Amino acid sequence: MKKSLRFASAALALTLAAGCAMPAFAAGKSSFSKSETVYAVMNGDGSIKSTTVSEHLYSASGLANVTDKTTLTDIQNTESDAEFTQNGEELVWNTNDTDVYYKGNTDKALPIDVKVTYALDGQEAALEDIIGKSGHLTVTVNLKNNETDTVNVNGKDRTIVTPLITAVGVILGGDASNVTAEHGMIESAAKSSVAAFVTLPGVKDSLSGLLPDEVDSIEDYLQDTVTVEADVEDFTCPQVMVACATSTAALGTSNVFDLSSINDLTDGINQLNDAMSQLMDGASQLVDGTSQLAGGVLALLDGANTLNNGAAALNDGLGQLTNGLDTLSANNAALNAGAQQVADGVLASANKTLKEGGLIDEDMTWSNYEAVIDNILTMNDKTLAAGRKKMVRTIWEQAPSFKDSQLDLALYLSATKTNHDLEAALKLMQNYDPSMLCGLVQLLTSEDAKNTAKAELKYQVENSQDMADIRALKTSLSQIQFFVSSVNQYTAGVQTAADGAHSAKDGSAQLAAGTKTLYDGVNTLNTGAGQLNDGAGQLNDGLNQFNEEGISKLTGALDQDQLHGLKTVLDEMTDRLNDYTSFAGAPDDAESSVKFVYKTAETVAAADTTAAETETVKEGNIFTRLWQRIVNLFKF
Repeated sequence: MKKSLRFASAALALTLAAGCAMPAFAAGKSSFSKSETVYAVMNGDGSIKSTTVSEHLYSASGLANVTDKTTLTDIQNTESDAEFTQNGEELVWNTNDTDVYYKGNTDKALPIDVKVTYALDGQEAALEDIIGKSGHLTVTVNLKNNETDTVNVNGKDRTIVTPLITAVGVILGGDASNVTAEHGMIESAAKSSVAAFVTLPGVKDSLSGLLPDEVDSIEDYLQDTVTVEADVEDFTCPQVMVACATSTAALGTSNVFDLSSINDLTDGINQLNDAMSQLMDGASQLVDGTSQLAGGVLALLDGANTLNNGAAALNDGLGQLTNGLDTLSANNAALNAGAQQVADGVLASANKTLKEGGLIDEDMTWSNYEAVIDNILTMNDKTLAAGRKKMVRTIWEQAPSFKDSQLDLALYLSATKTNHDLEAALKLMQNYDPSMLCGLVQLLTSEDAKNTAKAELKYQVENSQDMADIRALKTSLSQIQFFVSSVNQYTAGVQTAADGAHSAKDGSAQLAAGTKTLYDGVNTLNTGAGQLNDGAGQLNDGLNQFNEEGISKLTGALDQDQLHGLKTVLDEMTDRLNDYTSFAGAPDDAESSVKFVYKTAETVAAADTTAAETETVKEGNIFTRLWQRIVNLFKF
């Protein structure tokens, strides 16, 4: 499976932790905020060597006479000279500063236990015993969630956990090759390999027996144990990192998890079950009705009065139909306006983006957006200026030593020395390649060189992702414009149907008076009734088959007890997550949050280097961005 697909699947699995999308804070009015970062240094086997907690207090109005609460010992103010007085677990700060940073020690048990084991060629051994050896390495990281509670589900007690989002990283040096990580991702840089995992320890057991077999694959990503394998030669010590928090935002990643989607799923299954039952009941009633119709058509030949009554009933039914269509058509204006509002919102967003990018000065309209975008794509002076501006900003971020004025030289080198490869041209400049000096002389003296640099600027901008996005924007706006037109056509059709229903109702009154004419056609109706009866039987059989082979496998996989149990467990875990706001203590009037960072005792330099090298190899890769953010947590 491709790494991108594996990562997407892991994200899908983590939607089971509903509250994971929301940072957890203490409830109530807050006089100040308190954020905790718990740093744990691990031995090679994952056991805790030391634990330090870093605290950050903040109040826009200052922290004078603010009462904090903590269980830490050996407390030190790390950022200022602000003083405090301590009475047991209470700290009173005496400063007008808006921020206070302090740290302390604790021997309190951490929420996640980590156990790391190593095996070489299938034989488990202590880390120090396999350093310098060669063979097939297996590194196993076992995670145990200590934040547990008991909840009664359908009359039985069940153990649940606080679903802390946990990121695990194992960094192997250049001595490792053929690195694999089931349920994780692998990135290789010049000298290192990183295996990264994101999981929810303990959640799999909390949900055991509550998920249908059809979604067992989701549970594959709720791992309590992750494993990395590699072939090593002269094995060097790896780095193991673990970070956990109540939200993805606390780990520096995007908010991609939403527990409410699982609650919506349980509600949707109940509704789907009810709807399918009603549909099957209706199909069964239809079979009975058509059978009765087929048997009663001959009697209808002698029952003109009964037919007349039926015509009256038809008249009543058409009255209901006209009323329904009138109600539907009454919403036409709102539907048209809503579609236009959505379209205008998209256009406004496009205008904002293009203005911020320096590509337009005046807002596009629905009548001129195509011409405006086509003008941008002609690579006019404004387009080139905007592209140049972004290239300068990007180059500055990648190599702060470069100046704005050096972009023309880089473009010239890209066109003449590196076949349109601007990155390679920048490296020539960075390394002070002699060709850079030659290029500088030509730019200063040659009009042709200046034209070459300008032509390269046009080539770079024209082939940039920004221009591809603008081409796609034109297509998207055209599709949205077509959507609005289609909505207008639909509402016009509803109005036409309503008008037709009124005409039909007028005709039904005439039908009630002319049932004698229909009397002669009952024989034909008899034939049609038989066909309708056959068709209704086929429809009933088809619905039963559809229910047995499709709907019941989706909805029937969870009975009502399972659905109730699943919702109960998810709600309880969400509440626990929202309540988990502090580790070392916080007062009730503080808005608090906490995250935990573990690492083995070796330095984080290998991880930092790997992240930088990976960025050079795969700039913008989603894993690279995630890993760089996580690595920054471990710099302590």
